[in-house]
Amino acid sequence: MEMRVDQISAEEFAGLWNRAGTLDEVVAQVRERIGPPSPRWAVLARAAAVRRGGVELKSLTTPSGQG
Repeated sequence: MEMRVDQISAEEFAGLWNRAGTLDEVVAQVRERIGPPSPRWAVLARAAAVRRGGVELKSLTTPSGQG
């Protein structure tokens, strides 16, 4: 199943991810590019796929209370 977030190239996605400070920032940037819906789980799945492809993504901080 192809997700709309897959429309963003691995290189562009890595740039969005690595410039962001939180997952919410990444989700907002993805939504600006492809529009809603862009659920958090889809963005996380894309990050996992990009990492499996050999691209390094930094660790993001989690807002307190969101574990």
